[in-house]
Amino acid sequence: MKKRTLRKNKVQRWRSAMQIGFFVLVAFIATIHGLAEGGIVLPAILGGASLHAICPFGGVVSFWNLVTLGTLVKKVHDSSVILAVLGLLLAVLFGPVICGWICPFGTFQEWIGKVGRKLFKKRYNHFINPKLDKVLRYSRYLVLAWVSYMTVITGKLVFQAYDPYFALFNFYSSEVAISGFVLLGIVMVLSLFVERPFCKYACPYGAFQGLFNLFRVFKIRRVEATCISCNACSKACPMNIDVATASVVRDHQCISCMKCTSESACTIADTVDFSIAKPKKRISTKTLGLVSGAVLLGGIGLSMLLGLWSVESSKKPALIRQGDFVGQPSPSDIRGSYTWDDISKAFNIPSSLLMEAFGSSSSSDKVSSLEALYLGKTPEGQEIGTDSARLFVSLYTALPHVREAGTILPQSAIDVLKREGKGSPPGFGESLDEKLTSPAEGSLPGSPTISFTGKTTFKDLIDAGYLLADIEAAVGKPKSLTMAIKDFATEKGMEFSEMKTKLNALVRRR
Repeated sequence: MKKRTLRKNKVQRWRSAMQIGFFVLVAFIATIHGLAEGGIVLPAILGGASLHAICPFGGVVSFWNLVTLGTLVKKVHDSSVILAVLGLLLAVLFGPVICGWICPFGTFQEWIGKVGRKLFKKRYNHFINPKLDKVLRYSRYLVLAWVSYMTVITGKLVFQAYDPYFALFNFYSSEVAISGFVLLGIVMVLSLFVERPFCKYACPYGAFQGLFNLFRVFKIRRVEATCISCNACSKACPMNIDVATASVVRDHQCISCMKCTSESACTIADTVDFSIAKPKKRISTKTLGLVSGAVLLGGIGLSMLLGLWSVESSKKPALIRQGDFVGQPSPSDIRGSYTWDDISKAFNIPSSLLMEAFGSSSSSDKVSSLEALYLGKTPEGQEIGTDSARLFVSLYTALPHVREAGTILPQSAIDVLKREGKGSPPGFGESLDEKLTSPAEGSLPGSPTISFTGKTTFKDLIDAGYLLADIEAAVGKPKSLTMAIKDFATEKGMEFSEMKTKLNALVRRR
């Protein structure tokens, strides 16, 4: 019996080794990317990937954008689509093997769970009433529906602000919202009582993967003829699935961990296995791990050889979805990571004109460099930055864009527009000079003395007559009134323009 127990433990070591390997890989990638942003460059892994670049869920939620607009969601990369396809292939074959073997956040929860198991013994993972637990397990599908819907209508990774996985591996970054840290803390505490609580109740990608348990090729099967009803398989299941009463496990919560099989928990050989029905073909725990790892890593390697693996954010702006310009690229979607070459390709503007307009020395300069280039050279309350590039493109192409308050163009850009005959594009209804000197539409209503810039603080809003209670109801409570609104938007995982829109809707009370 002791030898058999040792053999069973050894079988699960294959899974443990794979979990540790992928956890270390992801942590290493996140660390290298974080150091690179701080100016410390180390040898790149997987082409210099970031955490967003190696997340398959980004590829899943970008599907609708790809089909309807031909673009990816902001911060999603081509590599995410590759991983989403590989994850889909594995799910069709083996179910949520990504969840049970590869996902580092699932592994992290399991490690905390080992502490909980020592503290609470048999009580661990059985604190929640089974009837309530069964209902709660469908809550992750509500999360999946909400995330998918919000991503489609906003074109942004809305889940980043709440993602505990992102918070865990980017705890040092200002990109992580307070809500992400809060949820990470809740998951860590719950993991002491419940096995994989986030996976069970909240993970949208786990919900998507779980659907494939209904029709995957290889399934957990129990042979009733040899089963002795010892219930060992059900007790071993981390997801609390009642394996002992099922002939075939199709539960949406199964993570293909193989803990219930005759290789691990079941005391009778060939009674609980991972197989296809006809012809009867079993697959071992070791083989499952090797094949899954080979498909994932091999697929990544092949995509690199074919030039499909890209860890850079898409440089194709979203398309305008309504109005007279539907189907045209939107200037409002130009991001700081774009270069002048990227803008030139997207909007058919010669890069030489863009460089001349903004005084750049290279077409590979990023738009985000404008703030540093013009720092201290603009009047108080005005700014030349990424939105200036959007405004220039809008005026040059006659495509719509509502500029941010305080956004101006350098004189060189105005000269280029006039020389090229772009001084009064259709639809603006005013001359170029009037457009650039009149108050922007982002100004606070009823307050000519204040406008949004990157330096505007919450105290500025209160001094201008806005109530703190109204501000907190609209966008949340800032850490400090002296905090810049732009910094608060970053902390919350929101676009600066999105937060300004919410604040613009407020009415000055005094």
